[in-house]
Amino acid sequence: MSDIEMDSDDDPAHRVKSLTVAEFVSHAKELYKADALDDFAKFVLTGIYDNVQHQVDPIKDAVQASDQISVLRDYDSVLGIHDNICVQAAITIYPVPKFEDTLVRNVHIKRSFTNSFGEHNDVPIHQIPNLCIAKWGTHDMIRVLLPGLYSPQRRNSFLNQTELATFYEKGLRPAVESLTAISAAEWPPTYSAEMFRARGKNGTLSFQTKTLSSWLAPSLGKRIRDTLVTNNVSWARGLVFLHQIRGVKASNGHSLDLLAAEEAWSDLVLEHDIAPDAGDWWVDVGLEITSNLKKCLAWRTDSHFHVVKDVLKISEKNAARITRPGSSKYLRDMTSHLTSVSGCRISPGARAKGPYHVKYLQMYATDKSITYRPDGKNFGKFLKGDDIIKGKADDYCRNLYELYREAIGKNYAHARIEIRVPLKFAGSALIDISVALFRDALVIFDPVVWWSLRAYRVLAFKHVLSRQMRGPSRIRSRDSALLLTAAAPWFLNGLHSAPDNGPSSRDLMGKILPLVDRVDADVQTLAYPIGTRARIQLEEDDEDDEVEIIYDSTKPEEDNLSVHSMLSGDDEPMPRQAPNRNSRPDKVPYNPYGIVFLREIRCTENIAVPRFSDMRIPMITTKTFRYIFGIEREDVQNEFFKVQLVVPPNPDRVPNKVRRTTRREARDDEPDKIFNLSMKGYHLPPPVQDNGSDEDDSDDNEDNDEQLDIDIDKMLTNLWRQFLVDVTKKVPNRSKALDSSYCVLNMLQREEVNDETYRNLRLREYFNDCQFRVASKNGWTDAFNKLWPSQGKKLVGKKIQNYDSMDYYISWNNLIRKDENIDDPEDPIPIEPMRDALRKRFNKLKWVPNAQNDRIWYTTRKPSFMRFPECDPDGPAPRILIKWGEKVIL
Repeated sequence: MSDIEMDSDDDPAHRVKSLTVAEFVSHAKELYKADALDDFAKFVLTGIYDNVQHQVDPIKDAVQASDQISVLRDYDSVLGIHDNICVQAAITIYPVPKFEDTLVRNVHIKRSFTNSFGEHNDVPIHQIPNLCIAKWGTHDMIRVLLPGLYSPQRRNSFLNQTELATFYEKGLRPAVESLTAISAAEWPPTYSAEMFRARGKNGTLSFQTKTLSSWLAPSLGKRIRDTLVTNNVSWARGLVFLHQIRGVKASNGHSLDLLAAEEAWSDLVLEHDIAPDAGDWWVDVGLEITSNLKKCLAWRTDSHFHVVKDVLKISEKNAARITRPGSSKYLRDMTSHLTSVSGCRISPGARAKGPYHVKYLQMYATDKSITYRPDGKNFGKFLKGDDIIKGKADDYCRNLYELYREAIGKNYAHARIEIRVPLKFAGSALIDISVALFRDALVIFDPVVWWSLRAYRVLAFKHVLSRQMRGPSRIRSRDSALLLTAAAPWFLNGLHSAPDNGPSSRDLMGKILPLVDRVDADVQTLAYPIGTRARIQLEEDDEDDEVEIIYDSTKPEEDNLSVHSMLSGDDEPMPRQAPNRNSRPDKVPYNPYGIVFLREIRCTENIAVPRFSDMRIPMITTKTFRYIFGIEREDVQNEFFKVQLVVPPNPDRVPNKVRRTTRREARDDEPDKIFNLSMKGYHLPPPVQDNGSDEDDSDDNEDNDEQLDIDIDKMLTNLWRQFLVDVTKKVPNRSKALDSSYCVLNMLQREEVNDETYRNLRLREYFNDCQFRVASKNGWTDAFNKLWPSQGKKLVGKKIQNYDSMDYYISWNNLIRKDENIDDPEDPIPIEPMRDALRKRFNKLKWVPNAQNDRIWYTTRKPSFMRFPECDPDGPAPRILIKWGEKVIL
């Protein structure tokens, strides 16, 4: 197999052709349907096909005057800081708080205070040590903020075990005891006592909760503060309570007028039993724009300036400043890899907060909801580099692809904008907004196009990773191949989440994306904010008090973000000064074709392992490699060889090695009985009963077989149908895990087989390869006798296979043994009459396995058997017998 590396310079420059998103999806579909999977993958991932570089222009799908859209206003979240608990409902208290409920993400609210470490101004509250002590309602929680524990040197906002124990034993428990001594008697005596009780044998923790009535809940806050002071806990001074109501937009949507806004707010306060009359409260006010025809909407990148200016009611200068790429106030979140379609997150700051004193603004599409799944730093489904090494990528990609495909026709994206404002502006913000503003700010797509774009990109990388998995390790471990492997998590996770641009990802982007000269680069096409001549001029023209975020892609930092983490609305990068410009690389990564495309890749039939074409691009740094894959670069060879030994099986294989096949379930559309032995006077004797106290009542007794129904015809019908299913389930797989089964039926289809399956001589509808020959009458009878043995017949062989794990055979064998041990010789089990009835049914089949004494399915090549013409005549395949007088249909 030819597999020679080539420099990209060997290829001529590509002509560029512009496509709409629908045209791009349509062309991808054509290649996929034509089974041109390598061309499909290259086109979808790089935009290159037939020596043409394609670009995608979603602005051609801008909302038109004829498109019908609607706007609904709502309140999504509430945050309130107060000296006391302002909930007038029963609350559920956690004696030991949940680690994951600690506030660690930026909510864009700051607080100033003085403690033993000094004076602190404008500290983001997520940096103040805190714990969640209680919840109420569905999504609502109460946290305690402890400014007394804050210091700039503290590494995080979690309380340590000593602090948690002190808070419980000297604050929370005594406070509850002072309110209700009767209830407190059931509370853990100490923090350590609850930790001991909660820990199970396997090390897992199960913490208890306690309930405090609505009558007592408002008094709890003051009691906690008083008991901590009484017990001389100095760091408890200044503690306050943070109330949080989350994700309630669906319950209060209303029209854009003052009266509706006031009514909706009153209903929310009443429904959530809060009294926000004092303290500091903030409300997330949102507008959700939907298509009346259930199409998908998303924000245009070039609309951010206009929307922000009108929504915040600020000057053009301030709007331009806080929507400029690289501004510390502004984060842009690309949607579906489309560079001109994106949401954003903005912290306006003092000069751009506008008349509503907006703390935070975000614009996004709601399509992330179908992949939303909080998990550590991530808020959506994600793939990691070590998942690929461990062989888990194929399943992930398949499931993600199916998710996107299933969303077509059922899910459509809305465009949404939210602002966080002080409570006093909750009723007036986002009221006088013109719908025309949004018409000029949105693109619109058919859901088939919207979801197919993502689905095909997943499918393309799935094909690449699958081919890499099957390739030689010596080629897979080359830099050009490993870079393509490393690109997968960043690329796939960025389909439904903001693409990560942390230091490791910036290093990665510099190796996997097209590059452009830094000088005079278009800042709108850059993969992440980075210094250019154009931006330097902007900085000189606009005197600003904010720090410009300028990344140096050559220096990944120690505290980088994972390439599989996702920036959310609560993340904000830390600004830093630009490095020495002389140390910057001459070329930087960019996305010039309207959508994220990788550098050119090699993926053809004569390429053993798909990889990047250009060998000159250096490998990612050691830190980046370790962060993506979880191993060192020098260890990757061993890891890849290890994966070869545990490579995931072909998804078309159906497991056939089980202790006992599962019991077939009767179908409503089939008759209960297909035999009539009872009409001939045959029946089953009643089961032997022994009610002695020494008898085991366990259902595991092997003779207690529910298949052996007291009705002989129903019992035999169940056995026969189980026989057909069991034989099908035992069809062998090929020896290699990556190869498919010999049987083309999937798991569900194998459960549905019946007599007609074994009367169908179109063997290709059952097998993709098999050995077959026409059996003599004696050979056919011999097969029946092995599959349905008579009394006294035992299996013979050094290693018995198939028979002893099939439910039908076990039940039949139990029936024979019962007859051999029956007490009344005048009332035997009619084994031979049943075999005669089964034989008549069996003889109506047209093919069966070539069953032997030690196994039902043999695959060893036997010259006397014929094969499908295109199959390897010398390779193994299941042997079957064709009934005498019948002919196979090829």
